[in-house]
Amino acid sequence: MRNHLPQQESSIKNETLRFVDEVKAIISNESPVKPGLDRFIPRLFNFRMHALKWLAEQPDLDMATLSDATFPSIEVLLKNPKLSLLGENMMFAMRCNMRVVKVLFSQGTLTSDQIAAQFSAAPLVTYEQFLGTLALSIPDESQVQIIADWLHASLYIEFIVLAGILIDEEKIRVSDATVAELSFLIADAAQDYFAIASEMGILPTHAKPSSIHGGEGSAPFDEDQLLSGQGLSDFASHF
Repeated sequence: MRNHLPQQESSIKNETLRFVDEVKAIISNESPVKPGLDRFIPRLFNFRMHALKWLAEQPDLDMATLSDATFPSIEVLLKNPKLSLLGENMMFAMRCNMRVVKVLFSQGTLTSDQIAAQFSAAPLVTYEQFLGTLALSIPDESQVQIIADWLHASLYIEFIVLAGILIDEEKIRVSDATVAELSFLIADAAQDYFAIASEMGILPTHAKPSSIHGGEGSAPFDEDQLLSGQGLSDFASHF
């Protein structure tokens, strides 16, 4: 969004800047991130829908490849000793996300332009409206919970990728404990996101996250690396 915002003052520009400030406040207050992130989930979902609708209305953007631009910003973190493990886990999460998105696009009959056109024409849906519609349209409560868990995993990934990039680009001062928590949370969310996608039949059940490749020139990360280093395995026991 920041890369594509209009130069002139506009409601979407002001909304994006407010949203970024809210993300920065959650990660820089020295408190555990997860409680604040859980409270922020409805706001995160609502901004995601607003942003996607705005992006879909831009004629020069390809919705299928927008996430590709994220990889260079993550790769910078790998060179920072304090943020390198967070960067690895962010890269892993983005690869999980990209694998699923590309499968969904390949299975569909609509082109990226047609999907963008439909998204642009659709009304905005809030977090509460989405979950309410989900509960009404699917009688099996366990299936509703699976989809809700998948949504929440994707929102965790989205928040922490943005948080990590902001920490690096804007030199936000955060504690080592916050960086470690972000690293654990995104690794956990990525594995949940990938596992649920397999459970729902989007991916083959034998698919493994370690086989995912990201942007050009990047190498895959082995799944066993996710919670290794910097005591993340021990850190996970506190959640």
